[in-house]
Amino acid sequence: MWIIWKEEFKKIAARKIIWSAVVLLLGFVTFRLYSETRSYEVTIEGKTYCGQEAIRKDQELTKKYAGVLTEEKIYQIYEEYGFYPYFEESGTSEKNFLNRCITDRFTNFRTMFGYDGTYDGNTDIRFYEGEEWDRNVAPYLRNRVEFDYIYGWSDLAEMYILLLTVLDIILIVGLSPVFAEEYTLRTADILRTTKRGKGSGIWMKISAACVFSVLLTVLASLYLFGIYLLVYGTQGLGASSRFLSFASFFGYCPGSVEGFLLFLAVLAVFGVFLLTGITLGYSSACRNSFLTLILSVVGFFVPVFWVKGLLPMFQKLLGPAAAKVITHFMVSMPVYLPMSTEFSFSGEQTVIHLGIAVAAGIFGMAYGYFRYRSCRN
Repeated sequence: MWIIWKEEFKKIAARKIIWSAVVLLLGFVTFRLYSETRSYEVTIEGKTYCGQEAIRKDQELTKKYAGVLTEEKIYQIYEEYGFYPYFEESGTSEKNFLNRCITDRFTNFRTMFGYDGTYDGNTDIRFYEGEEWDRNVAPYLRNRVEFDYIYGWSDLAEMYILLLTVLDIILIVGLSPVFAEEYTLRTADILRTTKRGKGSGIWMKISAACVFSVLLTVLASLYLFGIYLLVYGTQGLGASSRFLSFASFFGYCPGSVEGFLLFLAVLAVFGVFLLTGITLGYSSACRNSFLTLILSVVGFFVPVFWVKGLLPMFQKLLGPAAAKVITHFMVSMPVYLPMSTEFSFSGEQTVIHLGIAVAAGIFGMAYGYFRYRSCRN
């Protein structure tokens, strides 16, 4: 059995298209981080710094204000450095993480642009007031969040989602031939006549595909985390995750940045397990790898079509309750699962989504097993 597993693993790992795509993907994220580092710029006390030195200066400056975020601290940062100079009329030359953070999160800056994305030039940046303050700023103060330099970790969270999405497509390409290739080569009937060909041999193929997918995802994740650690160090990992992309005060979300990133990695593993099951199910049902690839890619993006376009129509046809159930199923799929914290799901709903991912993944693998076992060339 070990020989079967090893040979199947080697067959998947030997596909050059997988490694060529992975190298290009990791090369892109590395070059993108390098470019981001080179272009990083801060202005502190009238002096401008660039590159790695700018990151270090920004971290040192932020460290002075690290700790529980308070209203007094927000206004102290404003008094010291003003708002981030997105526009010339903002009235300050200081550019650092501190005033950028308060400008992005605690002012009307994000609402100053029209539907076409242009700025009319007539609105000044100001702190939120009244209901806007209660809705956008008060949750940070109420929850006594830990403030620190998290620029790099926020960037990492966004890049991690991109990496996982592209890696899923690469894995679909690599796993599509697992069963379908045997049909194309007309070797399926021969393999099924061997001693373990209709039993454990099929499970070894499935197991090898699953281990390869999870292992590749873990290694790619470790590489991405590693290069960000080299650039940004460990500062900010203990800060509140609420300053990151895809994090929310509403619903379940790990409290710290490091907890949030670890949670993303766990969601990624569950997602790739499900992806493997779905792809193997298609592979067992299709007569060639290309058809498997097409169906798997279309299936991968169906949840996006549902959430972005089909949901309003089906809410009218099926009713809000049924549409909500389908939506929860859709966001349990690989394309959305790693970023599900953005939807503000409760802890119980998150557990249900993980359960759906495991159950659907097992179903896909079981379907692949029985379909391949009984199919005739």
